[in-house]
Amino acid sequence: MLKQLIENFESANYTRVSRGADSYAESETITVSELDRLVAMYHLGGGAQTLRLVRDAIDHWLRRYHGYAIQGSIGAHYHQIGLKEKGIFEHVVPASRIRDMLIAGVLTPVQAMNMPTCQISNAGDRALRQAGLVSTTPSVWNFFDRYKILQSNFETHNGTPVDVSNWNLEKHFKLFGVE
Repeated sequence: MLKQLIENFESANYTRVSRGADSYAESETITVSELDRLVAMYHLGGGAQTLRLVRDAIDHWLRRYHGYAIQGSIGAHYHQIGLKEKGIFEHVVPASRIRDMLIAGVLTPVQAMNMPTCQISNAGDRALRQAGLVSTTPSVWNFFDRYKILQSNFETHNGTPVDVSNWNLEKHFKLFGVE
């Protein structure tokens, strides 16, 4: 029976998705729904492996949203000025910290999905690694503090320079319409 099912199986012909406002809105809706579901599941408890797998699933949905709706639409919220290479798309606040703040109820799903991302140079990425800033940051609120060692200037995705000395998470959320 299984042999016949396998041999007669025809792959589905899925509808091709076109990037745009509709697909980004759909991505936001399903991601918020999944994050709400997974956070609730996490709070139900379970064994260490169950909780690890739920955290992994939260990571998946956050990274998938960041990759599709942020990187795929605007590239990154911010760019290192003068970047002449593709560089590195990175979470300014480490993704694990975003996930943990979501689980703790510090961030809403929409806030977690729209935490700042930045395109930095490969050399900048190496400098962050050497400084031990791969999975940590000096300040979540003043998130550009992470890049002080780069001695660089930054701009928004649409080319507006950012004064990193007084830019914070509240200004970021306001700029991107996140409540």
